[in-house]
Amino acid sequence: MKLTKELKYNLLIVFTLVVMDLLWNEITQNNSSKHQFKHPYYFLHFTSNFCFYGIYVLNYLVFAPRFLVKKRLLFYGSSFLAMILLFAGTRYVLEEIIFFNITGLHNYNIENPNLVTTYLFDSFYYTFRFCLYSSVVYLLFRYIENKEQLHKLNLEHQKAQLTTLKAQISPHFLFNTLNNFYIELYDEKPDTAEDILKLSELLRFVTYETSDDFMLLKKELKFIKDYLYFFKRRYEDNFHVHLSINGVIENQRIPSLILIHFIENVCKHGIINDNKRPAKIKINITSNELEIITENYINSSEKYMGAGIGSKNIQKRLNVLFKDTYSLNYQQKEPIFKAFLKLPL
Repeated sequence: MKLTKELKYNLLIVFTLVVMDLLWNEITQNNSSKHQFKHPYYFLHFTSNFCFYGIYVLNYLVFAPRFLVKKRLLFYGSSFLAMILLFAGTRYVLEEIIFFNITGLHNYNIENPNLVTTYLFDSFYYTFRFCLYSSVVYLLFRYIENKEQLHKLNLEHQKAQLTTLKAQISPHFLFNTLNNFYIELYDEKPDTAEDILKLSELLRFVTYETSDDFMLLKKELKFIKDYLYFFKRRYEDNFHVHLSINGVIENQRIPSLILIHFIENVCKHGIINDNKRPAKIKINITSNELEIITENYINSSEKYMGAGIGSKNIQKRLNVLFKDTYSLNYQQKEPIFKAFLKLPL
């Protein structure tokens, strides 16, 4: 199994630190009879390096991704104190108990009455060093990873825009034509004129207002209502999709066209014309979160897209924008399909 680039660089960094530490000891302790690299102090160098790089790995794999990246500094500070105690305790057991019982020698001067304090102070210094090393390397890799993901997202966004532009047939001409129809029908057929106006607004929204990654939540919700309106016009009294929106809508922003994916999934691939099996769409809004829950019976005549390309693209986009601060899952249990998304506002 090939090593990943990140693991390779970490092994190289650890190897470099080990070599530098050995060279430093060779230079600074050349005249010391105690810490020459001879019997039996090889064991002490092994235990020290074992503890040093244990802290490096622990911080890199556990505490930095859980707390440091998410800016949960209080938790990270607590984990740092835990690492100091773990480092000090492990070294004390290895060096002052196991090493002493084997060799009869101590790592520190036995006359020192504050041996535990010495280990704690020493451990603070080394824990800080190796936490700093691993945190810097971890944040550097996350920065590079984010840059690459944003670059990919921009490329995909540009491709989508290009595809949309190719599909458009002179949008200005289309909007002007719809506007003329609206004016001509306003007096004689006001209901039809209003439908044309809604259609024009819906098309204008998709064409001009979704180029940015984020947009106002209230605009996205209006788009959803207009989208469902045309399905209702199509099915008339036989349209059974229950939409409920709960919460205060202010100036919150969400990723453009993220919610319509779930609405479209319900309307295109679910049963929406059976009053005994209505589809349900629920959108809950709080001060810092939004969640959408959909539930519908599966239309057996349609090939359902729960795990299709659209869903995969949505997940890729959410990964770039929110990392692991969102929740997305699909559940298909015949004959019902459920979808759930929660994301920060």
